[in-house]
Amino acid sequence: MKKLFLALMIVPLLLGSCKNRTNNDEVEIENTETEVIDRSVNPYISEKQAEETPVEAENLSGEVIVLSASDFEKKVTEIYNDKGFRYKGYTPCIVDFYANWCQPCMRMKPVFEKLAKKYKGQVIFYQINVDNARDICDVFDIENIPTMMFFNRSDAPRRMVGAMSETELDNAIQEFLK
Repeated sequence: MKKLFLALMIVPLLLGSCKNRTNNDEVEIENTETEVIDRSVNPYISEKQAEETPVEAENLSGEVIVLSASDFEKKVTEIYNDKGFRYKGYTPCIVDFYANWCQPCMRMKPVFEKLAKKYKGQVIFYQINVDNARDICDVFDIENIPTMMFFNRSDAPRRMVGAMSETELDNAIQEFLK
């Protein structure tokens, strides 16, 4: 019985992504391929990219910034907008959708922090806890975590699902910046 209990405790540590639920019993492994969302059916990009200044100055410190749901709408995009979703910033950003109970998410945290320092001034690194942002997860169809969404003003958002190595995430960021 103890061996069975121990095996059940270790399994989540070995898997690459967690199902986005408040209970972490369901675990699903996803590919970490970058998914480009098609503009023709993409509610995330409006037809006209407005040339507004960001609501507030962007934080280019190279630190990971933890967002609340309201901060997400102020800094990244509004989720209830008839004209579609438009990234508000000028500097590209990556949003890490995570949960404290998700072991793959916690393994990604130091990788995310290291890359935030590496890309200081070039990319803004945000994190948002899915347990505190259900509406945002529903709108962006975040079903598994960790999920990284890449936003910039001129392209459709890109999504990567699942835990990845530092090299994989670094390569994805370099591709995103091209």
